[in-house]
Formats: sequence, C-alpha cells, structure tokens
Amino acid sequence: MSENNLKQDIQVNAELKTPQSNSVIGFHNGFCGDFYSDGLLRIDGDFKGTIKGKGVVLVGEKGRIVGDIYASSVRIGGKIRGSVFALNKVEILSTGILLGNLYSPKFLAEEGMIFTGQGKTMKEQDLAEIFKNNVENSQPIITNEF
Repeated sequence: MSENNLKQDIQVNAELKTPQSNSVIGFHNGFCGDFYSDGLLRIDGDFKGTIKGKGVVLVGEKGRIVGDIYASSVRIGGKIRGSVFALNKVEILSTGILLGNLYSPKFLAEEGMIFTGQGKTMKEQDLAEIFKNNVENSQPIITNEF
C-alpha cells in the first residue's frame, strides 16, 4: 500500500463516528455473498454479492465488484457493476468505473473516470428510508445461538 493510499485510508477512518473493525478483501482474493460492515471495507480483489452497512467502502484500483453497495461513503478506484447507495457521498476516482446506478446526496468525479448508468442526488432522509428497508431491516446472518 502506498503512503498516499495509507493517508486516504486514515482520512476515511476519521469519517467513522464510532470505533469499528476494518476488513480487507486483498489482491488475488475473492468473496461471494452478502457482506455486512459498519466499519471500513477495502476491496482490492473480487467481490460478488451485496455489501450492506453504514461504514465506508473503498474499491482499490484492482478491485472488482458485481453487486450492490449500501454504505455511508463509497470511493471507487476500481470497477463496479451494480447500484451504489451512499448516505453521505460517492467518489469516482480517475481509475474508477461504475456500470450501474448511483444514489447519494453528494457525488464527486475525477477526470478520466467512467460512469454508465443513472445518477440521482437524493435527500438524506430519502436515502435513510432506503437504508431502513434494505440494511437495518435485513435478517440477521445467524438467527439462533448454537
């Protein structure tokens, strides 16, 4: 990880209001399924499924996602095919590709990025309702103690 990327990760960690755990799907690694995270999730490998939570999702330059993302903030440096819902903001870096729809109160795009789909800036309360229905009301992963 370069020093610049480390500084960006530290900045993003500062956005999280409470202590959370961090997760990484590294280079040459993959995950398929639902991923729940209220902390920082960095994806530098492959992910297929749905990411749900109120944390921050960083998609590194080599990261690839097929699926939907629900998060507080999303920074895209890699490739996503799916919809992105962010309570705070979405950033598409110059190396980022989003093939899908984007819903957020704030949207930042660097020159050179690719975005094919519909983008809608929404009020925070409207996004909060979407998160209530799709994230907060999700079934727990494990429903019974064992």
